[in-house]
Amino acid sequence: MNDLAFVARIVDLLESSRLRVWLAGGWAEELRGLRPPCAHSDVDFLYPGRDFGRVDRFLAETPAAREWTGKRTQRTRAFELDGVLVELLLVQRDDRGWFSELAQGRYRWPDDVFLAGSRIPVVSEAALLGYRAAHAVAARAA
Repeated sequence: MNDLAFVARIVDLLESSRLRVWLAGGWAEELRGLRPPCAHSDVDFLYPGRDFGRVDRFLAETPAAREWTGKRTQRTRAFELDGVLVELLLVQRDDRGWFSELAQGRYRWPDDVFLAGSRIPVVSEAALLGYRAAHAVAARAA
């Protein structure tokens, strides 16, 4: 079941492998009050790092997480846990700040993307709103 307890379980599983992630996507929008509660088909996270080397080791060593090879790109990794798709988007840092390489080009995250202080780390409201706006522009252009 994809509920808040399940999301916390994923965070604990990843953190037990020293993988720090921040909740993004629909779950984050719900927890930030940007959308009403609803059913969720997946769980999205931002993963800050240089690359996915540590994530790949986690996937190779964790039998409970069945990797979705179709979601393995330079910018994403995905795995299935208890029938729920869990997606990780790589967020890297350079001298200008946080960014992700997306299909439509480099996306710059706001400085406060990674807020601290909650049991389940959730990306900032500014990060969620900016990312949604960028996707809306890309969808209209396509």
